[in-house]
Amino acid sequence: MSKLRVLAALTVSTSLLVSGCTSSDEPSAVETTTTTPPSGTIRTDDVQAALDALVDAGSVAAVAQVRDGEDSWSGAAGSVERGGTEPASADDPVRIASVTKAMVAAVVLQLVDEGKVQLDQPVDEMLPGLLPKPVTVRQLLDHTSGIPDYLVGFDSAEQIAARANDAVTDDELIAQALAMPWTSEPGQGFSYSNTNYVLLGKIAADLDGQSVGQSLQDRIFDPLQMTDTTYPTDAVIADDALHGYVLENGTYTDVTEYDASVWSSGAAVISTVADVNTFFRGLFDGTLLPQNLVDEMQVVSPSGYGLGLLLGGDACNPGSGELVFGNRGNGFGYRTFQFSSPDGERQVSLAWTTAAPNPAADPLEQPATEALIAGLASTCPA
Repeated sequence: MSKLRVLAALTVSTSLLVSGCTSSDEPSAVETTTTTPPSGTIRTDDVQAALDALVDAGSVAAVAQVRDGEDSWSGAAGSVERGGTEPASADDPVRIASVTKAMVAAVVLQLVDEGKVQLDQPVDEMLPGLLPKPVTVRQLLDHTSGIPDYLVGFDSAEQIAARANDAVTDDELIAQALAMPWTSEPGQGFSYSNTNYVLLGKIAADLDGQSVGQSLQDRIFDPLQMTDTTYPTDAVIADDALHGYVLENGTYTDVTEYDASVWSSGAAVISTVADVNTFFRGLFDGTLLPQNLVDEMQVVSPSGYGLGLLLGGDACNPGSGELVFGNRGNGFGYRTFQFSSPDGERQVSLAWTTAAPNPAADPLEQPATEALIAGLASTCPA
């Protein structure tokens, strides 16, 4: 199957949205930091400037790691917590939200490689009687199942904060989704739904004989030595994690401690920008999967989504049809971008710690996209 050469919208206006992003009680200024010096041919000045601009636009912190082959650079701007004096570091953990989906997809594809499941196998064969319509594993992976998204009712900072301690089961999340109208018949259209990956987590757990979190640890985190990456099932987060904030009407609400069960296998992972890059390199260079399955993941629909992956246009060759692959995470108080060249050699991983309740109307989206583009462009051949 050939890849559809679809370019995602990675270009934005050059003007950064800097107004209306801070409240009247300004936090103490913190010097920006660079955690590692530039190496090799990576051109880092524009990347650091973009991280600084993202903080100037209202994010409490912004961190990134860029890799080009064996060369790498890590940078940070802002502070660990709002009003604090400890500068942020690219080594600090963050909630990576839906970048988790690529990791869960890799587990499922490993199970495919082992002959335990097939991409076009009906879900009903593994979870009998759970779904009222015929859905396949592939349709869960690429969001064409039509299953509703359970993640509703988080439309304001107040609503988000009010549910920080709510513990829910996967079965409850699925039941909530199935009580809603389906977005389409299975296979008839793209509709992003976190429920798809909760179901994939259940399938993986059944086939692997252990929790999806343990499968991630055994199959992904340990083999790649992702020592700063965890799959939490409660509100616990490392003491050195960057704090996450919901920004609404100039007010910052700290949502760092949040019960991860609401994210489940669609978005629960905590990691660092370096570990996220390590994952995607291990995915694309054949360490985790054979090339035929990597190719399968990188086949995308007109929506821009593949199997657990999102594609974008390569900043080095704009308009050429050259692609990068990765994913983006829209979490409560945390946002993440990661994109790599198809072979995993050129990479940028970016995280920032302030987000609007509605990602589609987030004033920090534009400066964050500028930082992503700067990261990709920093690895372009001179």
